[in-house]
Amino acid sequence: MKIELRKIPFDKREFETTFEGLTLKGIFYKETHNIAKIEAKLSGEVEVDCVRCANSFNRKVDEELKLIITDKVFNGFDEIYDVIEIDSQIVNFDDIITSEIESIKLDFENICDKCKENDLEN
Repeated sequence: MKIELRKIPFDKREFETTFEGLTLKGIFYKETHNIAKIEAKLSGEVEVDCVRCANSFNRKVDEELKLIITDKVFNGFDEIYDVIEIDSQIVNFDDIITSEIESIKLDFENICDKCKENDLEN
Protein backbone atom coordinates (compact mmCIF):
# COMPACT_ATOMS: atom_id res chain seq x y z
CA MET A 1 0.00 0.00 0.00
CA LYS A 2 1.33 3.41 -0.95
CA ILE A 3 0.03 6.92 -0.36
CA GLU A 4 1.43 10.34 -1.14
CA LEU A 5 2.40 12.28 1.97
CA ARG A 6 0.47 15.33 0.76
CA LYS A 7 -2.72 13.23 0.41
CA ILE A 8 -2.69 11.94 3.98
CA PRO A 9 -5.58 13.58 5.84
CA PHE A 10 -5.28 15.48 9.11
CA ASP A 11 -8.10 13.41 10.60
CA LYS A 12 -7.27 9.86 11.67
CA ARG A 13 -7.95 7.13 9.12
CA GLU A 14 -7.94 3.40 9.68
CA PHE A 15 -5.96 1.11 7.40
CA GLU A 16 -4.98 -2.52 7.04
CA THR A 17 -2.41 -3.97 4.68
CA THR A 18 -0.74 -7.35 4.36
CA PHE A 19 2.72 -8.02 2.98
CA GLU A 20 4.83 -11.20 3.10
CA GLY A 21 2.53 -12.87 5.61
CA LEU A 22 2.41 -9.98 8.06
CA THR A 23 -0.52 -7.65 8.63
CA LEU A 24 -0.11 -4.00 9.56
CA LYS A 25 -3.33 -2.56 10.96
CA GLY A 26 -3.96 0.77 12.64
CA ILE A 27 -4.42 4.46 11.96
CA PHE A 28 -2.50 7.15 10.09
CA TYR A 29 -2.89 10.90 9.94
CA LYS A 30 -1.01 14.07 9.13
CA GLU A 31 0.18 16.12 12.10
CA THR A 32 1.77 18.96 10.11
CA HIS A 33 2.35 19.68 6.42
CA ASN A 34 5.51 17.51 6.42
CA ILE A 35 4.83 15.03 9.25
CA ALA A 36 2.49 12.06 9.26
CA LYS A 37 2.03 9.59 12.10
CA ILE A 38 1.27 5.89 11.99
CA GLU A 39 0.07 3.99 15.04
CA ALA A 40 -0.37 0.33 14.18
CA LYS A 41 0.02 -3.28 15.16
CA LEU A 42 2.18 -5.64 13.12
CA SER A 43 1.11 -9.27 13.42
CA GLY A 44 1.65 -12.64 11.78
CA GLU A 45 4.61 -14.97 11.41
CA VAL A 46 8.02 -14.54 9.82
CA GLU A 47 10.65 -17.16 9.05
CA VAL A 48 13.88 -16.54 10.97
CA ASP A 49 17.11 -18.44 11.61
CA CYS A 50 18.00 -19.66 15.08
CA VAL A 51 21.05 -17.77 16.36
CA ARG A 52 22.41 -20.98 17.93
CA CYS A 53 21.83 -23.80 15.42
CA ALA A 54 21.01 -21.75 12.27
CA ASN A 55 17.88 -23.82 11.56
CA SER A 56 14.89 -21.90 10.24
CA PHE A 57 11.68 -21.60 12.21
CA ASN A 58 8.56 -19.43 12.19
CA ARG A 59 8.48 -16.69 14.79
CA LYS A 60 5.21 -15.12 15.87
CA VAL A 61 5.11 -11.35 15.44
CA ASP A 62 2.87 -9.13 17.57
CA GLU A 63 4.37 -5.63 17.76
CA GLU A 64 3.02 -2.14 18.32
CA LEU A 65 4.52 0.45 15.97
CA LYS A 66 4.46 4.20 16.46
CA LEU A 67 6.07 6.00 13.54
CA ILE A 68 6.69 9.56 12.41
CA ILE A 69 7.02 9.86 8.64
CA THR A 70 8.59 13.02 7.24
CA ASP A 71 10.06 14.22 3.96
CA LYS A 72 12.31 16.71 5.76
CA VAL A 73 15.22 16.28 8.14
CA PHE A 74 13.74 15.57 11.55
CA ASN A 75 15.47 17.69 14.16
CA GLY A 76 15.41 16.34 17.67
CA PHE A 77 14.33 13.06 19.17
CA ASP A 78 11.00 11.50 20.01
CA GLU A 79 10.79 9.04 22.90
CA ILE A 80 7.50 7.48 21.77
CA TYR A 81 7.70 7.42 17.98
CA ASP A 82 10.39 6.04 15.67
CA VAL A 83 11.25 8.46 12.86
CA ILE A 84 11.38 7.54 9.18
CA GLU A 85 12.70 10.17 6.79
CA ILE A 86 11.51 9.50 3.25
CA ASP A 87 13.26 10.70 0.07
CA SER A 88 10.12 10.87 -2.01
CA GLN A 89 6.62 12.05 -1.26
CA ILE A 90 5.40 8.43 -1.16
CA VAL A 91 4.72 6.60 2.11
CA ASN A 92 5.18 2.92 1.26
CA PHE A 93 3.64 0.67 3.91
CA ASP A 94 5.23 -2.42 2.30
CA ASP A 95 8.67 -0.86 2.84
CA ILE A 96 7.80 -0.28 6.51
CA ILE A 97 6.82 -3.95 6.91
CA THR A 98 9.98 -5.07 5.07
CA SER A 99 12.13 -2.96 7.40
CA GLU A 100 10.44 -4.53 10.44
CA ILE A 101 10.96 -8.03 8.99
CA GLU A 102 14.68 -7.35 8.60
CA SER A 103 14.91 -6.10 12.20
CA ILE A 104 13.12 -9.22 13.44
CA LYS A 105 15.44 -11.49 11.43
CA LEU A 106 18.48 -9.83 13.06
CA ASP A 107 17.13 -10.19 16.62
CA PHE A 108 19.61 -12.00 18.87
CA GLU A 109 16.69 -13.63 20.70
CA ASN A 110 15.73 -15.78 17.68
CA ILE A 111 16.16 -19.15 19.41
CA CYS A 112 14.27 -22.22 18.20
CA ASP A 113 12.31 -24.47 20.55
CA LYS A 114 14.91 -27.26 20.29
CA CYS A 115 17.70 -24.97 21.50
CA LYS A 116 15.48 -23.62 24.29
CA GLU A 117 14.78 -27.20 25.40
CA ASN A 118 18.52 -27.97 25.43
CA ASP A 119 19.07 -24.97 27.72
CA LEU A 120 16.46 -26.29 30.15
CA GLU A 121 18.06 -29.78 30.19
CA ASN A 122 21.54 -28.47 31.04
